[in-house]
Amino acid sequence: MAGIEIREYCGDFEDLVELTRRVWTAVYSGRMWFSLPDASTLRCWAQGGGCIAAYHGEKIVGSIVSVPYSVRTGSSVLSIPLVTGFTVDPDHRLVAFPLVERVRRFHRDREIAFGIGGVAGDPRSASYHFWTRYERAFPQRFRFLFRTGLWFKILAPRAIWRAGISAWERLASGTLGPLLSVTPRRHDPHVRPGRAGDLERCAEMLNRATADFDWAIIGSGKQLANELQDPAIELLIFERDGYVQAMVRYRRLSTYGRQPVHSALIDLWADDGLTYTQRVGLLAHVCDHLRERDVHIALALRSAMMPASVFATNMFLPTSQVHGVALVTRPELVPAPPKTWSLMLT
Repeated sequence: MAGIEIREYCGDFEDLVELTRRVWTAVYSGRMWFSLPDASTLRCWAQGGGCIAAYHGEKIVGSIVSVPYSVRTGSSVLSIPLVTGFTVDPDHRLVAFPLVERVRRFHRDREIAFGIGGVAGDPRSASYHFWTRYERAFPQRFRFLFRTGLWFKILAPRAIWRAGISAWERLASGTLGPLLSVTPRRHDPHVRPGRAGDLERCAEMLNRATADFDWAIIGSGKQLANELQDPAIELLIFERDGYVQAMVRYRRLSTYGRQPVHSALIDLWADDGLTYTQRVGLLAHVCDHLRERDVHIALALRSAMMPASVFATNMFLPTSQVHGVALVTRPELVPAPPKTWSLMLT
């Protein structure tokens, strides 16, 4: 650790993007699927939260980000940030544990009981290997909470055929890709881009839709407005007879297999009384909207927020195991793992 300094990050985030791209592509490219944020997304994540970085001289060699969220757990509302962007240069592996401890101190200073995040479930991944070692070393500081995964839809079969990692993925995208890319409906005239005036109504729908979940992010118009400052995020609205009945939000990402593809992660879904057919049509519209914007893969976390039957009808496949995890500051304040949830894990 000689010559290493760990401190709050201050920069334009372009060097963090370069660190993340360099490390993750070297470790995972061609071995497992992974997605990378751009500088604008990292910048938005760090606003109001914290970005901790490790430096060797002037060179950045590690980073971890704490993104602020308010989460309802049962009847309590807690500050439970998303812990993400954890990256360490392989030539400076010893900085990993101190980086994690520094973000735990950041949380402790702000009286945050724990942060949450997502860890790839593939035992071959360096991320999974690190966090299982960390849990063994510090069982009171880290917990694997639950398992989930992703919904995955092919929008551009040829791009996925070129980028697919396994022979099965390449075969499926080559032979079944044209079928899997189909949507049951096309353009829905009731869907339009979101506007600032929609956000309070969107927050209301989100909070109502997740009211019975064990854990759920608390939505507010202000929070949604702040997040829409990220140019990678876009909001679509279902409006009928002048009344907003549904919202779907997605974030554009660069996703890597054997080569990069354009992806979009659907991270928020809420509606107020849509029929099953209307929901299917809304998601179909989102898929065609993304395809028109040269997106190759549509993704969504398999959470209670996302209507599973609607995703299945739109030819989304369940895949990619993910562990929901907690980085713990106050063990006595961590509630039982949720069975139903709507959280940001990526």
